[in-house]
Amino acid sequence: MNKPIRIVIADNNTDFLQRINDFLDTQEDLKVVSVVRDGLGAVDASKETLPDVVLIDLHLPVLDSIKTIQAIVAQNEHMRVLGFSSVPDDRYAIEAIKAGARGYVKKNGNGALNYEEILSAIRQVANDEVVLDPALAFHILQEFS
Repeated sequence: MNKPIRIVIADNNTDFLQRINDFLDTQEDLKVVSVVRDGLGAVDASKETLPDVVLIDLHLPVLDSIKTIQAIVAQNEHMRVLGFSSVPDDRYAIEAIKAGARGYVKKNGNGALNYEEILSAIRQVANDEVVLDPALAFHILQEFS
């Protein structure tokens, strides 16, 4: 049996944290090693637990998410960061990719979670793939034209 994908989840929404943690705990190939509510906590948890993937909301308090991503990537280039947000067309998504995130998915803002999309993105990022929402990919292409 392969080792499970180790995950740190960072979000200041406690309801989301509980729901996504409960859902990910049902997956045999995943192991949530830490759940934190701010950017500084994400940096510290990543340093202590050495996760494979850090699932990070793009609007964290204490240490902003872009600086958090930069710090996580700087401390261990093998960690993969997956950003997410419930804000449509989040302007921080492109900055997160520039900072070193390997992907971005939308977190539904209406209370319903897109579990399967998040799950698929975690697995893809853990396998060293890049995951981008189609709208974000379009905006990134516009940056280069």
